[in-house]
Amino acid sequence: MFLSLSNCTSTYNEYTTTTTTTTTFVIAMLITMLFLLLLKYLFIKNKLTTTTNLPPGPTPWPILGSFVSMILNKPTFKWLHRVMEELNTDIACIRLGANTHLITVTSPEIAREFLKKHDGVFASRPDTVVTCMISRGYKTTVMSPSSYHWKKMKRVLLCHVLKRSTLDLFLEMRNEEADNLIRFVYNQIIANGTMKSSEGGVVNVRIAALHFVAGVLKRMLLGKRCFGKGREDGGPGKEDEEHVEAMFTLLTHIFAYSISDIFPWLRWFDLDGHQRIVGKAMKVINEYQDSLVKKRMKEYKKKQEHKPPTDILDILMSLKDSDGKPLLSEEEILAQVTEIFLAGIDNPFNTVEWALSEMLNHPEMLQKAT
Repeated sequence: MFLSLSNCTSTYNEYTTTTTTTTTFVIAMLITMLFLLLLKYLFIKNKLTTTTNLPPGPTPWPILGSFVSMILNKPTFKWLHRVMEELNTDIACIRLGANTHLITVTSPEIAREFLKKHDGVFASRPDTVVTCMISRGYKTTVMSPSSYHWKKMKRVLLCHVLKRSTLDLFLEMRNEEADNLIRFVYNQIIANGTMKSSEGGVVNVRIAALHFVAGVLKRMLLGKRCFGKGREDGGPGKEDEEHVEAMFTLLTHIFAYSISDIFPWLRWFDLDGHQRIVGKAMKVINEYQDSLVKKRMKEYKKKQEHKPPTDILDILMSLKDSDGKPLLSEEEILAQVTEIFLAGIDNPFNTVEWALSEMLNHPEMLQKAT
């Protein structure tokens, strides 16, 4: 087999020309992007200096702001205190990125201005990647920025979900779950020890308390305590364990620090991996929880006559606006059910763990309780 040297040379020259052209194009695009970012920074800086009077702060870098200084000086809270001491101020403004400002306060009087006098101005939630994903585009109450939609969802919770009559309606469900908790603890003692022994058996309080709370929430929200068959001893099934694990993954990443929240143009790259982790957890939520909610909503729409609500999902589906149309869309109901789970799943069992640990540290209190 013979190959012409002139053909090889011609092909190599074409390849070199193409590579050079591509490299030149990429470099030109990068220079253009940097130029546009610099223009945006100068525009925002000029707008801020002419329209606002911000508190003092360290001199920021172009585009990056004080982000590099914050990364290099760990822990961050000590660096912030040091900056405020150097500036001799009780309130400071640290710019992160092009248009994100971190306001730090050490004076109780100024803090009172934020938290009490101007609470309505500063109470709005920030826009982050993770909260937007979990709330399905801010269709909930707790994680949504202040808006008309936030007021609507807040009114739904206060007037229909969290009122006394609704909580009284689900009292029997909570009592049944308390009975199931006792049965589960008893079965754990039998399985891990002997009732004849003075020491008894070993019970994982965290699992017992956590899944008791999860069971109560599932009964009140969806009308069932298990997504699968559950266990014979009253404990959670595989599906329930995966659902609770996904919920705690979401809780861990809500308002967690992410570089993409400071530099929104980096969201496409997911440098922290938060979007991938939260997306995986949301798939579990969709598989167990959302599929059940969607099925119930389809059945509800097909019925001509509706019985009195038996759980919170029934209440959310039954709400009507002034024109007699459903007040909440499917996405709003899905998002709000997830948010109620997130709001109620961790605090009760944390309180139980804290109380038991305190009693172990004070044996006289434990003796009194037993």
